[in-house]
Amino acid sequence: MSTFTVLRFNFANPGGDPGIQRDAVATALELVRWGETRGIQAVSVDEHHATGHGWCPNPLLAAGLFLSNTQRTIVSVDCALGPLWNPARLAEDIAFLDMMSGGRLHVTIGLGYRPVEYEALAADFHRRGQNMDRLLDHLLAAWTGSAVSTPRPSSRPHPPIYVGGGVRATAERAARRGLPLSLPEHLPDIADHYRRLCTEHGHRPVVIMPPERKRGMIFLHEDPERAWAELGSHILWEATTYGQWSAGDRRSYMHLPGVSSMAEVRESGRYRFLTPDELVEELRVDAGAPQPLVLHPLVGGMPPEAAWHSVELLVTKVLPHV
Repeated sequence: MSTFTVLRFNFANPGGDPGIQRDAVATALELVRWGETRGIQAVSVDEHHATGHGWCPNPLLAAGLFLSNTQRTIVSVDCALGPLWNPARLAEDIAFLDMMSGGRLHVTIGLGYRPVEYEALAADFHRRGQNMDRLLDHLLAAWTGSAVSTPRPSSRPHPPIYVGGGVRATAERAARRGLPLSLPEHLPDIADHYRRLCTEHGHRPVVIMPPERKRGMIFLHEDPERAWAELGSHILWEATTYGQWSAGDRRSYMHLPGVSSMAEVRESGRYRFLTPDELVEELRVDAGAPQPLVLHPLVGGMPPEAAWHSVELLVTKVLPHV
């Protein structure tokens, strides 16, 4: 049994305190450098704007920090909000990071769902679909055209990019261009629609889709009840913040719309405190349907010492058994 292990970071904290954020960035880099030699394989970063909480606004900049401090770790951007980027600049930045890392950057490109982010960056929320098409076409042309217009990427035929989203239009956008589809939830109908279209276009379908029963994001502790009591407020803050961003069907898969209590967060299973033994047993049970193991060690401004303890338990008490 093997497990693909990921550390997720967004560097946000309730007050947007720059000192807490600076410590979070330093802690994240140390955790990733340390974890790379001990079985942690990937890092995930994302993008949000106009939050007031210091949420990472530039996932490629964050990715560059992690890539330059590691030798083998994959850094996954989940996701870049495509229509908020200048297409030429995004093509250059991804190509440069792909070149300098030897192809260790993976970027999912999505539309986003918060109008306030489009307003903050003077972009048209209602034309985001058309602008996403224009962006994807520009990226592929810049990397694979007769005259490459960016730093020359290491990866062939181009840097690893995925089209992210959970609706039929996303599947169609990816299939037309022969790009992998990254689904945020278990959406077999969308996956099948994408596969059919890929066959029609003569492309090989590649689908990234979570299983029906998602593991959620894990935080390890010897006493989960005590952890919820002492540290759960950090998770509750992130869950309620995400929940406030949801609007109808425009939301991230991590959203818990309307959530307001610790009990509701716990019941959702999106964030979980587990003992190492509980996680090992769960990984054994799920061995036939593998999914990434994601830790979110600095969630909601979590203290660095608690983050370290969680990751050390993963490395010393879980990974040796899986």
